Amino acid sequence: MTVHDLPAVNATLNALSGVLLFVGYLFIRSGRVKQHRLCMLSAFATSSVFLVCYLIYHAQVGSVRFTREGFVRPLYFTILVTHVVLAATIVPLAVATLTLALKRRFHQ
Repeated sequence: MTVHDLPAVNATLNALSGVLLFVGYLFIRSGRVKQHRLCMLSAFATSSVFLVCYLIYHAQVGSVRFTREGFVRPLYFTILVTHVVLAATIVPLAVATLTLALKRRFHQ
């Protein structure tokens, strides 16, 4: 495996994390707390591996320049800016949520 394989690995890890979050949601809605907990911990672990792979990729490759022109350019950068802001925000929120859950501090 080379650094150029990491985008496909990242996409797979991100998709798997999304599936685990959805299945975990279904488990908690049906009262299956142990299965929910396992899915949430697995989703967190999968997302953490994704983050490490993502950082490794960009440390090796650097920024990838967007070269397209026309209407798609401002659309791309609008999506990119919102994505970066949300991605940076989710890390502390996920850690805080996991910490509260592991301490069993649930709000009902």
